[in-house]
Amino acid sequence: MKRFVICTIVLAMMASLSLTADLTAKADEFKPAGPQPVDPQSVDLIASFQHSVLPFLEQHCFDCHNADEQEGEFRLDNLAVDFDSIGNAQLWDEVIGRINAGEMPPPDHPQPSSAELERVVDWIGGRIKEGERARMSKRASVAFYRLSREEYSNTIQDLLGVQYDASVPGRMSADPEWKGFQRIGSQLSLSPSHVEKYLAAARSILDTAYPDKVAETRTWTKDAIDIDWPNRGRRAEFKELGVEDQVRTLIWPGHRLSYVEPVHGSYDMPPGIYRGKLKVSGLPSKKGRPPHVAIYCQQLDRMIFEQDVIAPENEPVVLELETYLEGQVKMTINNEVAGPSNSPMSGRPSGQYAFTTLDNPDSRAPWQRKMTDEDGNALYPFLIFDSIQWEGPIVEPSEQRKRDRFLPPGEFDIKDVRQSLTRFAGLAWRRPPSDPELDRYMEIVQAEIASGESVRDACKLGMLGILASQNFYYLREGTANEDRSNLDDWELASRLSYFLWSSMPDVELLRAAHAGDLSDPSTLKAQVQRMMSDPKIGRFTDAFPRQWLQLGSVGTFPPDQNLYPEYDPWLEKSMVLETTLFFKNVFGDNQSIREFLDSDWTIVNPRLASHYGMTAPPETGFQKVALTPDDHRGGLLTQASILSLTSDGTRHRPVHRGIWVSEVMLGKTPNPPPANIDAIEPNPVDQPRATIRMKLAAHTVHAQCAACHRKIDPLGFALDNYDAVGSWRTEEYVQHGTGKNPSVDASGVMPNGKSFDGPEDFKQLMVENLDGFGLAFIEKLATFALRRPMTVDDREAVRSIALASKADGYRLRSLVENFVLSDLFLKR
Repeated sequence: MKRFVICTIVLAMMASLSLTADLTAKADEFKPAGPQPVDPQSVDLIASFQHSVLPFLEQHCFDCHNADEQEGEFRLDNLAVDFDSIGNAQLWDEVIGRINAGEMPPPDHPQPSSAELERVVDWIGGRIKEGERARMSKRASVAFYRLSREEYSNTIQDLLGVQYDASVPGRMSADPEWKGFQRIGSQLSLSPSHVEKYLAAARSILDTAYPDKVAETRTWTKDAIDIDWPNRGRRAEFKELGVEDQVRTLIWPGHRLSYVEPVHGSYDMPPGIYRGKLKVSGLPSKKGRPPHVAIYCQQLDRMIFEQDVIAPENEPVVLELETYLEGQVKMTINNEVAGPSNSPMSGRPSGQYAFTTLDNPDSRAPWQRKMTDEDGNALYPFLIFDSIQWEGPIVEPSEQRKRDRFLPPGEFDIKDVRQSLTRFAGLAWRRPPSDPELDRYMEIVQAEIASGESVRDACKLGMLGILASQNFYYLREGTANEDRSNLDDWELASRLSYFLWSSMPDVELLRAAHAGDLSDPSTLKAQVQRMMSDPKIGRFTDAFPRQWLQLGSVGTFPPDQNLYPEYDPWLEKSMVLETTLFFKNVFGDNQSIREFLDSDWTIVNPRLASHYGMTAPPETGFQKVALTPDDHRGGLLTQASILSLTSDGTRHRPVHRGIWVSEVMLGKTPNPPPANIDAIEPNPVDQPRATIRMKLAAHTVHAQCAACHRKIDPLGFALDNYDAVGSWRTEEYVQHGTGKNPSVDASGVMPNGKSFDGPEDFKQLMVENLDGFGLAFIEKLATFALRRPMTVDDREAVRSIALASKADGYRLRSLVENFVLSDLFLKR
């Protein structure tokens, strides 16, 4: 019977897939038309086309691409000025490609000036981008937005108190991105494989929340002998010598040890949250680099805990961690810092000796590498392991209460089932379920009971259907057969909660929606302020900057270890954390978004401070520190995360940096480069060393390239004082060539004629354009919240939000509040 019921659930899910596919806008077919559409709404577009593009086409293109002569089988004189059509957009994109490649007009024809090329390419490119946004933002009478993996996991946690990591290998596919954003509705499509994974996820989640047998919370402890494999069999010997409780494990730089999981072997960990207490000491090297403890879980394929450690040998610290575990688990503990060889011949202790203290001569062989200098200072960052204690699975009372509201312990009668399913569906679907909807699940429950299943198990199967329904994993806005522009209160509650919490509305928000008060400005404002003070706002302050700033690309091109030997995974993570914590600080203090352009403070930990050449903070965690001019930092643009994601593994890339600044900070996406453009070649060994900027100058000789580079390159040149991993420099290292490394030239002239000399001058120009940055920032915020790109139709709404926010100095929390209260947020 269960197999039949599950098949019924799958068929219902597949039906929702078909429905969604029907509602997805299909690409328009290209149909040749006259050069001017007759739609009255296109009058401004046509007037602009006739002014900016048509004279160019008449002078340089129509002679070879008309009704009588179609060079290259391409006709241009009847190409419709309609960029909402994907077919037309592709043809216009080909026009740009041929112009940029220098193919049109041909070399033996009169050539246009650089200014003419720039005007035409910019006009066509801008219209293509507007058409793309319009196509992605099309909304039918009912619009569906699938939850991202992150949103799915958060919703499960808030609904049932179960931590389900959808990113674990084998669970759910990675979400597609659009310019860094992972929430765009038109990108998050649904496939049959998604349906299968949603069903499997729902089953696993409910089994964790309501197991057949409640797992007893247990405690496991492993000491240094347990994880030090050369000495693991010598416990009896150590006990006889009276040193069993003195043996510790020295974890040399780069050393990796296994068996730190609660229990190894074939033991299946009951699913749930496990809490660990790690007792360690950490001795920084003479240069100040602290050791870095990292615990890696093979099953989850990620680090479940890592932190720099500074603690004297005789004053170990206890570090606490929590993680979800399930089944057979394997873990390793590492000291993730660079150092000498960790083989027994030179580094870590071998099985011949048992380590107790650094000054114990019996802990190490006399021929092994020295660990301290004459004054007792550690020569390398050492980690000393004492023990790790695990406890779990742990279910907090608040999590248990979430589960008990649907399936309370004890007797469970059939009369309670409908009430329980109604409560569960109302929260899971974020709206009250209708009676016909509930009837379908009651039929499943009754069929299960009739086949001999318990009432409790039958109700659990009904919950499976609700959780696997498209009503759960899709946000739905609009009503069939009704053309309305505003959200209703239930839709508004979901839009608001998934914007600020990346999760479902809580009971209070749903209560306001049920009362019909949520759309009232005073109620909505009060709810926004309450939600921004809730700890769950941390999801917004982490997710939004990661997506807005495209931080997912950090580490895409791992730096060459020969050129950047100090670069390591913890530095990479620290770079990203600096940026997200910086955003969190600006938000928490309600500072102006001006801080994103320039600031006299930042957030660093010892690892990042060392990378920046700054004085290390006294503690190991991230801390807010004041900046001096000698630090050459401040704002987002000079943070290592931004500088590294716009570089490759060997060198900085001024053009990519310029594109990033233009697109992310100014809201202007440059046109794509011509096809088959020549790459920048390495410096010849027999020629003077030249900077990348010098080599880029060759591209600006051609009119087709100069038009775009004039706008992009200055934005990247301004950051030339920073190398591929964000370190400050005054000379650019050139691997090959003759003579000295050339000096960095970070000066430039903006398209508006304003000049700058270095990053500080450039940041001040950005600050002077705070209004322009404010518009771009609000567009990115709206893209994140509304799950669609902004179009020309949204410009006035964005400007009104910017105007309201400017009066308050663009303070971030106030800006978010203004956005939520705007028509842009309240409308479909």
